[in-house]
Amino acid sequence: MSLRELLKDKLQEEKLSLLPKGFEVIGDIAIINLPPSLYDEKHLIAQALVSHSKKVKVVLLKKNKLAGEKRIAEFEILLGDRTTTLHRENGCAFNLDIAKTYFSGKMYFERDRIVQKVNDGEDVLVLFCGVGPFLIPIRKKKDVRIIGLDNNAAACSLFRKNARLNKIDAEIVLGDANSMGALFKKDFDRIVMPTPYGQDHFLKIARLLLKPGGTVHFYTFKKDFEIPHFHRLLEDMGWQIEYYRDCGDVAPRVKRYVFDLKEE
Repeated sequence: MSLRELLKDKLQEEKLSLLPKGFEVIGDIAIINLPPSLYDEKHLIAQALVSHSKKVKVVLLKKNKLAGEKRIAEFEILLGDRTTTLHRENGCAFNLDIAKTYFSGKMYFERDRIVQKVNDGEDVLVLFCGVGPFLIPIRKKKDVRIIGLDNNAAACSLFRKNARLNKIDAEIVLGDANSMGALFKKDFDRIVMPTPYGQDHFLKIARLLLKPGGTVHFYTFKKDFEIPHFHRLLEDMGWQIEYYRDCGDVAPRVKRYVFDLKEE
């Protein structure tokens, strides 16, 4: 049910028209984005969310966009007393702190798709691995050697906790992806890259760690009219595009895209 439907009897039409189309639920936390003109109604909106869903125990108001190398935003707690939760997807469980680590519940389909692509026996690298939503399902369901890299110490700590929770063994490295060429002394059959906004240059660096015939799953943010040019750019760089799709909107006219790439 949309926010507008939840509040149609509680807000005037002019206020209803300002509501976002939806909201995200991670674990038992609902995250809402509101324009400042609705801040006077924010607690009413939060209460409507909780009353509608028994699953939701906490409501957070997102105050700004993701920022910084750790891709975290500022939140205001409207209902509840925490930013931590336990989120379940694809047969795995993840301890999260929404205020300290990046996590997108909207990527659950992609995370499961990548698991199906991985073959037993591969060496896999997951860059910007966070608390492990790509890495842990791969290791849990496939017999692989897998390493994660992230520069967020809080995310690395939660990753180790999640690895124990899901009864898998995997290595995580706290470090800067710009230095990945020096951090790893081996090459990989597959590299998964949920790349931060505007950081496409990491694709060139990761290529140095790819085995011949290996695959890169590269996530990037583009406006729809930029995609034809980006296709040509990838081909000019010597990449073969095996598959691509948009993974949903992140801003007006901006979508997250995934490209499955092999070297030509």
